[in-house]
Amino acid sequence: MTERSNAADLAFNDELARAEAEVERARERVAASISALRDAVARQADWRGWLSRHPLACVGGALALGYLLGSRRHLHLELGGRR
Repeated sequence: MTERSNAADLAFNDELARAEAEVERARERVAASISALRDAVARQADWRGWLSRHPLACVGGALALGYLLGSRRHLHLELGGRR
C-alpha cells in the first residue's frame, strides 16, 4: 500500500508541476498582451503623433470647428444675446 501511495503522490506532484507551469505560461501571455495593448492605446492617444501624420486633416478640422463656433456666436448675437 505504501508503494501505491508513493506512486500516487508522484503522479499528483507531476500533474501539479505541469499545472503550475501552464499557469506561469498563461501569466506570461497575459502580461505580454497587456503590454501590447498599453502600447497600442498610447499610440492611438498620442495627439501630437496624429497631428504630425495628418496635418491637413487637423487644419481642416480646426477651420470647420472655428466656423461652427463662430456662426453659433453670430446667431446668438443676432437673437439679442449678451456679448
